[in-house]
Amino acid sequence: MSTERVAGEVESADEFDRREQILDAANECFTQLGIQRTSVQDVARMAKVSRGTVYRYFVDRDVLIEAAIEHGAQRFYRAVAAAMAGKPTLAEQLGAMAETHANILLDHRTRNRLMADDAELMRHMISDGDTAVRRSTKFLEPYVRDAQKRGEVGAGVDVTAASEWLARIVYSFSTVNQGLSFDMTKPETVRKYVEKFAVNGLR
Repeated sequence: MSTERVAGEVESADEFDRREQILDAANECFTQLGIQRTSVQDVARMAKVSRGTVYRYFVDRDVLIEAAIEHGAQRFYRAVAAAMAGKPTLAEQLGAMAETHANILLDHRTRNRLMADDAELMRHMISDGDTAVRRSTKFLEPYVRDAQKRGEVGAGVDVTAASEWLARIVYSFSTVNQGLSFDMTKPETVRKYVEKFAVNGLR
Protein backbone atom coordinates (compact mmCIF):
# COMPACT_ATOMS: atom_id res chain seq x y z
CA MET A 1 0.00 0.00 0.00
CA SER A 2 1.48 3.37 -1.00
CA THR A 3 2.23 6.14 1.47
CA GLU A 4 -0.13 8.44 -0.46
CA ARG A 5 -3.02 5.96 -0.15
CA VAL A 6 -2.45 5.51 3.59
CA ALA A 7 -2.33 9.27 4.08
CA GLY A 8 -5.54 9.66 2.07
CA GLU A 9 -7.35 7.04 4.15
CA VAL A 10 -6.24 8.68 7.40
CA GLU A 11 -7.40 12.07 6.13
CA SER A 12 -10.79 10.60 5.11
CA ALA A 13 -11.21 9.04 8.55
CA ASP A 14 -10.32 12.34 10.20
CA GLU A 15 -12.83 14.18 8.00
CA PHE A 16 -15.55 11.68 8.93
CA ASP A 17 -14.73 11.96 12.65
CA ARG A 18 -14.80 15.77 12.52
CA ARG A 19 -18.18 15.75 10.78
CA GLU A 20 -19.53 13.31 13.41
CA GLN A 21 -18.11 15.55 16.15
CA ILE A 22 -19.98 18.56 14.77
CA LEU A 23 -23.25 16.65 14.37
CA ASP A 24 -23.02 15.25 17.91
CA ALA A 25 -22.41 18.79 19.16
CA ALA A 26 -25.41 20.09 17.21
CA ASN A 27 -27.70 17.47 18.73
CA GLU A 28 -26.41 18.30 22.21
CA CYS A 29 -27.14 21.98 21.55
CA PHE A 30 -30.66 21.09 20.40
CA THR A 31 -31.20 19.27 23.69
CA GLN A 32 -29.81 22.06 25.85
CA LEU A 33 -31.09 25.09 23.94
CA GLY A 34 -33.73 23.90 21.51
CA ILE A 35 -33.32 24.13 17.74
CA GLN A 36 -34.70 27.65 17.50
CA ARG A 37 -32.09 29.03 19.92
CA THR A 38 -29.13 27.08 18.56
CA SER A 39 -26.69 29.09 16.44
CA VAL A 40 -23.75 27.93 14.37
CA GLN A 41 -21.52 29.58 16.96
CA ASP A 42 -23.15 27.47 19.71
CA VAL A 43 -22.43 24.30 17.74
CA ALA A 44 -18.85 25.36 17.06
CA ARG A 45 -18.29 26.08 20.74
CA MET A 46 -19.78 22.74 21.78
CA ALA A 47 -17.68 20.88 19.18
CA LYS A 48 -14.56 22.88 20.16
CA VAL A 49 -13.96 24.00 16.59
CA SER A 50 -14.16 27.33 14.77
CA ARG A 51 -17.27 28.57 12.97
CA GLY A 52 -15.24 28.35 9.77
CA THR A 53 -14.73 24.63 10.36
CA VAL A 54 -18.47 24.12 10.77
CA TYR A 55 -19.16 25.99 7.52
CA ARG A 56 -16.53 23.89 5.79
CA TYR A 57 -18.73 20.84 6.34
CA PHE A 58 -22.18 22.48 6.25
CA VAL A 59 -22.86 25.37 3.90
CA ASP A 60 -25.40 27.06 6.20
CA ARG A 61 -27.41 26.61 9.40
CA ASP A 62 -30.37 24.93 7.66
CA VAL A 63 -28.14 22.27 6.10
CA LEU A 64 -26.50 21.70 9.49
CA ILE A 65 -29.88 21.28 11.21
CA GLU A 66 -31.16 18.79 8.62
CA ALA A 67 -27.94 16.78 8.80
CA ALA A 68 -28.01 16.77 12.60
CA ILE A 69 -31.62 15.56 12.67
CA GLU A 70 -30.72 12.72 10.27
CA HIS A 71 -27.64 11.92 12.38
CA GLY A 72 -29.82 11.78 15.49
CA ALA A 73 -32.26 9.47 13.72
CA GLN A 74 -29.49 7.05 12.78
CA ARG A 75 -28.26 7.02 16.37
CA PHE A 76 -31.83 6.36 17.52
CA TYR A 77 -32.18 3.31 15.27
CA ARG A 78 -28.87 1.90 16.47
CA ALA A 79 -30.12 2.19 20.05
CA VAL A 80 -33.48 0.66 19.11
CA ALA A 81 -31.88 -2.27 17.29
CA ALA A 82 -29.73 -2.98 20.35
CA ALA A 83 -32.79 -2.84 22.64
CA MET A 84 -34.78 -5.17 20.36
CA ALA A 85 -31.98 -7.71 19.98
CA GLY A 86 -32.77 -10.98 21.71
CA LYS A 87 -36.48 -10.23 22.20
CA PRO A 88 -38.33 -13.37 21.05
CA THR A 89 -41.63 -11.86 19.87
CA LEU A 90 -42.69 -8.90 17.76
CA ALA A 91 -44.74 -7.53 20.69
CA GLU A 92 -41.66 -7.52 22.93
CA GLN A 93 -39.50 -6.06 20.17
CA LEU A 94 -41.96 -3.25 19.57
CA GLY A 95 -42.26 -2.68 23.32
CA ALA A 96 -38.47 -2.30 23.49
CA MET A 97 -38.61 0.19 20.61
CA ALA A 98 -41.34 2.21 22.32
CA GLU A 99 -39.49 2.19 25.65
CA THR A 100 -36.28 3.41 23.98
CA HIS A 101 -38.28 6.15 22.25
CA ALA A 102 -39.92 7.16 25.53
CA ASN A 103 -36.56 7.23 27.33
CA ILE A 104 -35.12 9.58 24.72
CA LEU A 105 -38.18 11.83 24.89
CA LEU A 106 -38.01 11.87 28.69
CA ASP A 107 -34.33 12.77 28.62
CA HIS A 108 -34.93 15.64 26.21
CA ARG A 109 -37.93 16.98 28.11
CA THR A 110 -36.16 16.73 31.46
CA ARG A 111 -32.97 18.40 30.26
CA ASN A 112 -34.62 21.03 28.11
CA ARG A 113 -37.78 22.71 29.35
CA LEU A 114 -37.57 24.97 26.28
CA MET A 115 -38.50 22.10 23.96
CA ALA A 116 -42.25 22.61 24.35
CA ASP A 117 -41.90 26.22 23.21
CA ASP A 118 -39.44 25.54 20.39
CA ALA A 119 -41.40 26.55 17.30
CA GLU A 120 -38.61 25.47 14.97
CA LEU A 121 -38.47 22.04 16.56
CA MET A 122 -42.21 21.62 16.07
CA ARG A 123 -41.90 22.73 12.44
CA HIS A 124 -39.24 20.08 11.84
CA MET A 125 -41.25 17.41 13.66
CA ILE A 126 -44.32 18.15 11.54
CA SER A 127 -42.51 18.49 8.22
CA ASP A 128 -40.30 15.48 8.93
CA GLY A 129 -43.15 13.36 10.27
CA ASP A 130 -43.76 11.53 6.99
CA THR A 131 -40.03 10.92 6.59
CA ALA A 132 -39.79 9.58 10.13
CA VAL A 133 -42.71 7.20 9.57
CA ARG A 134 -41.25 5.98 6.26
CA ARG A 135 -37.87 5.44 7.93
CA SER A 136 -39.44 3.52 10.81
CA THR A 137 -41.58 1.49 8.41
CA LYS A 138 -38.49 0.31 6.52
CA PHE A 139 -36.71 -0.42 9.79
CA LEU A 140 -39.61 -2.55 11.08
CA GLU A 141 -40.32 -4.53 7.91
CA PRO A 142 -37.78 -7.33 8.56
CA TYR A 143 -39.06 -7.72 12.13
CA VAL A 144 -42.66 -7.98 10.93
CA ARG A 145 -41.66 -10.39 8.15
CA ASP A 146 -39.88 -12.65 10.65
CA ALA A 147 -42.89 -12.47 13.00
CA GLN A 148 -45.15 -13.49 10.13
CA LYS A 149 -42.98 -16.56 9.53
CA ARG A 150 -43.32 -17.42 13.24
CA GLY A 151 -47.10 -17.15 13.01
CA GLU A 152 -47.39 -14.02 15.19
CA VAL A 153 -48.70 -11.99 12.24
CA GLY A 154 -51.45 -13.28 9.97
CA ALA A 155 -50.30 -14.87 6.70
CA GLY A 156 -52.55 -12.53 4.71
CA VAL A 157 -51.31 -9.34 6.39
CA ASP A 158 -49.32 -6.99 4.15
CA VAL A 159 -45.87 -6.57 5.72
CA THR A 160 -45.37 -2.96 4.61
CA ALA A 161 -48.85 -1.87 5.75
CA ALA A 162 -48.38 -3.61 9.10
CA SER A 163 -44.95 -2.02 9.56
CA GLU A 164 -46.38 1.43 8.80
CA TRP A 165 -49.16 0.85 11.34
CA LEU A 166 -46.60 0.00 14.04
CA ALA A 167 -44.34 2.90 13.03
CA ARG A 168 -47.23 5.36 13.35
CA ILE A 169 -48.04 4.01 16.81
CA VAL A 170 -44.49 4.53 18.05
CA TYR A 171 -44.15 7.95 16.37
CA SER A 172 -47.39 9.12 18.00
CA PHE A 173 -45.69 9.12 21.41
CA SER A 174 -43.64 12.12 20.26
CA THR A 175 -46.77 14.25 20.65
CA VAL A 176 -47.91 12.83 23.99
CA ASN A 177 -47.14 14.32 27.40
CA GLN A 178 -49.36 12.01 29.41
CA GLY A 179 -51.75 9.13 28.81
CA LEU A 180 -54.58 7.51 30.76
CA SER A 181 -53.07 4.02 30.55
CA PHE A 182 -49.35 4.82 30.69
CA ASP A 183 -46.99 7.39 32.17
CA MET A 184 -44.48 9.06 29.83
CA THR A 185 -42.18 9.72 32.81
CA LYS A 186 -42.03 5.94 33.35
CA PRO A 187 -40.95 4.47 29.98
CA GLU A 188 -41.50 0.90 31.17
CA THR A 189 -45.25 1.64 31.30
CA VAL A 190 -45.09 2.70 27.63
CA ARG A 191 -43.35 -0.59 26.81
CA LYS A 192 -46.05 -2.64 28.58
CA TYR A 193 -48.83 -0.64 26.91
CA VAL A 194 -47.40 -1.19 23.42
CA GLU A 195 -46.57 -4.85 24.08
CA LYS A 196 -50.15 -5.53 25.11
CA PHE A 197 -52.07 -3.84 22.31
CA ALA A 198 -50.01 -2.88 19.24
CA VAL A 199 -49.66 -6.25 17.54
CA ASN A 200 -53.22 -7.49 18.17
CA GLY A 201 -54.54 -5.97 14.96
CA LEU A 202 -52.04 -7.88 12.82
CA ARG A 203 -53.39 -11.37 13.43
